Amino acid sequence: MRTGKVKWYNGKKCFGFITPDSANEAGNKEDVFVHSSALKAADIRFLNENDQVEFEDEIRGDGKLSVTTLKLVKRDEESAKRFQERRTQFRGGREDRGDRREDRGERRGFAFWKK
Repeated sequence: MRTGKVKWYNGKKCFGFITPDSANEAGNKEDVFVHSSALKAADIRFLNENDQVEFEDEIRGDGKLSVTTLKLVKRDEESAKRFQERRTQFRGGREDRGDRREDRGERRGFAFWKK
């Protein structure tokens, strides 16, 4: 298995890229595409930037490299902390909007005709 660092991963788009530490058997050292299906198969919920991983890759039909097997070696604590801060900030914003709806007497859900 090759090792590398997560260049970036977007959970909403369900894909990202890994920068390998060394070249593969064919001498290719370009970034490797990682899809959410590889995370699901490895039972990993999310990836953060700069997480260290081990992976196996294969060449897809379009000639690009794609991850087939993935293993999380070490989580980057700074990136994980920033992610959690953004997540709590986003969730806090959602709760504020919900409070404003209740103050105006609006109801949530599909029963909007039952006021």
